[in-house]
Amino acid sequence: MEHCNAKQSDILHAAIAEFAKCGVMGTTMEQIAKSAQVSKRTLYKHYANKDELFDEVVELQLNTIRRLKDFPYHPNMPLFDQLKLLAKEVIKLTQNEDYLTLSRIVIIESMRSKEAADRVNVKFTDCEKGLTGWFSYAEKAGTLGELTAKTAGTMFYGSIKQLIYWEQAIKWQPPLPQEEIELLIDQVCHVFSFGLSPKTLNKI
Repeated sequence: MEHCNAKQSDILHAAIAEFAKCGVMGTTMEQIAKSAQVSKRTLYKHYANKDELFDEVVELQLNTIRRLKDFPYHPNMPLFDQLKLLAKEVIKLTQNEDYLTLSRIVIIESMRSKEAADRVNVKFTDCEKGLTGWFSYAEKAGTLGELTAKTAGTMFYGSIKQLIYWEQAIKWQPPLPQEEIELLIDQVCHVFSFGLSPKTLNKI
């Protein structure tokens, strides 16, 4: 919310709280204005309707995961060590309670409305291009073999999210104990780095 002024920030926080409690469809602009302690005139000055507020919620979620695009690739560091650092960064970002709340709002609204889903898909497709940053450098270095950066990134992020993120986002499960998270990270990174080792790639 760095680009927001104080009023916009209050409105956005209120919208997130109301969307999480009542859903986008069940929330009114009047509720949001009351929760943000602003007049409806002030609310409409910043956001014309709930769609604009929902789009801003999506942007907040995307801004969190966009941080991964600048994760550095180190040609002289073992692949396993780099993947482990990347996995920890993914988990740190996606296990944040604010991010989980935003995720649930976006998922539910996308399932309810095809129009909302289409808008979200456009935004996420654009964002995903940036998430292959580390894998793009790895591809150029020849580390990925025949895999493209997009495929490798999808496989890696998908594995992490399947094991840790979705249980919390969809099933409302508590966070896994840290030692269990560390074990899962090791297992995913071992499998991935083994699959990308020169000896394995030469057999493909």
